[in-house]
Amino acid sequence: MYFAILGKNKELSLKELEYAQLTKLQSGTTQQIVLFENCEEAKLAQLAGIIKWGKLIDGDLSDFFSSCEKRILGVADKNQGINLKKRYGLKRFKQVDLFHTDLEVKQKGVELIKIGSQWGQVLGYQQIKLYEVVDFEKPGRSMQMGMMPAKLTHTLMNIGLSLSKSQEKPLIYDPFAGSGTTGFLANYFAYDFLGSDLKLTFANQNKPWWLASKWSKPDQIFDFFLHNATKSFENPELFAGKTPIIITEGWLGPVIKASTTAEEVKEYQRWVKNVYRPWIEQMANAFPKKPTMVFTIPRYLGYENLLEKAIIEVAEQVGFRFGSLQELYKREQHKVARKVIFLTGEK
Repeated sequence: MYFAILGKNKELSLKELEYAQLTKLQSGTTQQIVLFENCEEAKLAQLAGIIKWGKLIDGDLSDFFSSCEKRILGVADKNQGINLKKRYGLKRFKQVDLFHTDLEVKQKGVELIKIGSQWGQVLGYQQIKLYEVVDFEKPGRSMQMGMMPAKLTHTLMNIGLSLSKSQEKPLIYDPFAGSGTTGFLANYFAYDFLGSDLKLTFANQNKPWWLASKWSKPDQIFDFFLHNATKSFENPELFAGKTPIIITEGWLGPVIKASTTAEEVKEYQRWVKNVYRPWIEQMANAFPKKPTMVFTIPRYLGYENLLEKAIIEVAEQVGFRFGSLQELYKREQHKVARKVIFLTGEK
């Protein structure tokens, strides 16, 4: 039996878990723990919305520790750590929060989690260092362009891969490429990638940095091209007849300030709609099949929101099946949250 510790965005984490092909999913002892009987472990290890995952330990802990070479123990409860250290003659233990990763325990020890009456051994963690590199070490970036966090980008990519029914080798496409975040994540996980935008200043600045890093996969397609997402492709041959999986964050609109009025927010939503609507119309007929599309739209906190309704209307008009998460991806004190949307060609 496997277990997983969900991130703070529970609905998002559960949607991403579908990528790992779970069987017999059930709740654990808290809302943030889930159990499942089987999965594709290689895909489970690639999930972004899971804090950590592992397997329940069969049998007695004495058998486990007798065969365990790592003698540093990580547990969430201090008293449990003291008892286990004494009982099994462990070198030492560290108290590790359920939702945090301790690098020393990860690299040199073993982490156990008490789930009901059983113990589980942690076997994998989210890739924090990868996200830090993509978010903070790329040379070309600007907060004014509204960068989607690497962890969220990776989560959306896994959802897109899960929703796609294509048997082809995946081609990831980001039509609002910005600084290149989607491309870096796609390339790291060995997927071909194309990205486009009205301006490629930051993407082109970051491309050589990424390809020279230890994280890159140089044998994969990885390229950017100039393109207005609301227009038809000038060079459709770039896609070589393939239907991509689209992972992106379009324009989130102007910055919302304390002085912004409700009427101004309505006007901003009309501006954003005038980007998303023609883009969705173009994507519906740009490829041999309708692509799987996973993206975010702005959700204005404390204001009337009209954008999602407009996207549902255009998606249905051009033959997409619409889906979304009710849970918002938001940060404290931000006035605009992100809502996750997915469109598929299946009716």
